[in-house]
Amino acid sequence: MPSRISPAYTALLRLIAAAAGGASLSLSFQPIGWWVLGPLSAALLVLALAGRPRWWLAVVIGLIWGAVPALMSLGWIGEFVGNGPWLALCLTLGIVQIAAALGVWLITNARLHPALIIVGTASWIIAIEAVLVRWPFGGFPWLRHAFGQVGGPIAQTAIIGGAPLVSWLTCLIGTACAVAILRWQPKTWVSSGVVVAIVAALSSAAPLFRDSEPSAEQPGAARSIRVAAVQGNVPRLGLEFNAQRLAVLRNHVDATIELAQRVQAGQEAQPDVVIWPENSADVSPFIEPQAQRMIEQAANAIAAPIIVGTFTYTDGVQNTMVVWDPDTGAGETHEKIHLQPFGEWMPMRDFLAHFSDMVELAGDMKPGHGDTVVHADGIAVGIATCFEVIFDDAYRTAVNNGAQILATPTNNATFGYTDMSYQQLAMSRLRAIEHNRTVVVAATSGVSAIVRPDGTVAASTKIFEQAVLTSTVPLHTQRTIAARWGASVEWGVVIIAMMVAAAAVIRRDSSANS
Repeated sequence: MPSRISPAYTALLRLIAAAAGGASLSLSFQPIGWWVLGPLSAALLVLALAGRPRWWLAVVIGLIWGAVPALMSLGWIGEFVGNGPWLALCLTLGIVQIAAALGVWLITNARLHPALIIVGTASWIIAIEAVLVRWPFGGFPWLRHAFGQVGGPIAQTAIIGGAPLVSWLTCLIGTACAVAILRWQPKTWVSSGVVVAIVAALSSAAPLFRDSEPSAEQPGAARSIRVAAVQGNVPRLGLEFNAQRLAVLRNHVDATIELAQRVQAGQEAQPDVVIWPENSADVSPFIEPQAQRMIEQAANAIAAPIIVGTFTYTDGVQNTMVVWDPDTGAGETHEKIHLQPFGEWMPMRDFLAHFSDMVELAGDMKPGHGDTVVHADGIAVGIATCFEVIFDDAYRTAVNNGAQILATPTNNATFGYTDMSYQQLAMSRLRAIEHNRTVVVAATSGVSAIVRPDGTVAASTKIFEQAVLTSTVPLHTQRTIAARWGASVEWGVVIIAMMVAAAAVIRRDSSANS
């Protein structure tokens, strides 16, 4: 930057760039969905750290870059447990991104080849995303760059390397552009151009990696089924619905019976499997006979297995999806493995209770175990309940255990009209691409959807309406490259980040001693 600009003004520009970078990431998420801003987020972080600012300024830049998208995108958390825990989460996510800023600060200012700087910087950002998959609070990777690319061409590369590859390619474009701006040299422009060209080519070629199994739209396709997603809706907005749990169950029973009546009248095709949302039976049929009778009534009416969201109590309280067959009753279950912090369990409960009485509204559930697959009348359905859809291993485990279609049962009623439902639907769309599987999103109050294997939405509902979605969808059995090797892609990017960071340290030290 020009020397005539004062250090204070330069520092201010850096902080503005960091905030703008965080805001760009947030605006790439649904429902706004400006996916072109995803690369800009990484680019602005690089520009904010160019010229080797003081380390403490790099720390502040990282904090702002990480906290701003959390503040803009995660306000729905405050709807449930209050502003105190929400702000604590935003601060925590900002603190984690300090590590991203320090790594970018080191790599971009080292005496390395431009190609190494571009690849290493993007890889370091994704390495910190890999940390967020696992920590804090068991992992909170809600703000990954990949989730802002749904609807854009880079999202199609999920079939090759899952969310880590999509995030990496997004950041590669941003860092390539930023480095080209900072270093006006022919070799820099060539390196940046090559990187952008490779990303563009890979994005264009990604759809070719889809398997050749028949599509439900093809005449005579043999491997297809009819699915139904029931959105029963809740009696009223916000938290009060928990006091009316039987009414929620009755809504889903009534909507299913109405579907059965349309089937009997020849207005709808007979479904092979019906999917209800998470918590659709908030009164557990395993302890409440009335709830059991209501579910049996619905299953008998529709004459198909229903995957029901309820609770089991094998180890404390588990958030459970259970297959309810009209002939045999309760069958296989999926107990939610990845529980939502600040919702199903409360991190630092005693500490945060000093700041908000709403902390006590959070649950104290226990995680389940299993292969994330349930079988409904011979159909292998992979389940990622609500929050689980953000974790790569949820659907990857399901597909590697034979899942033919995928389902995201979710309960978003507490979060009202916030962006949470739209953000989560985007994640299901990315998972559909990643595994080349239909994803059925069943929500208590919206947004429910049926997502095609290419990530497009075949049908969807509005928020807070009772609706039933039906569609004939393909059953796929072949595993994508992402299902087989997605974890290796993530670790490969992390290794690249570590190697380039080590090279940056060496080159920095050698230049300092010369």
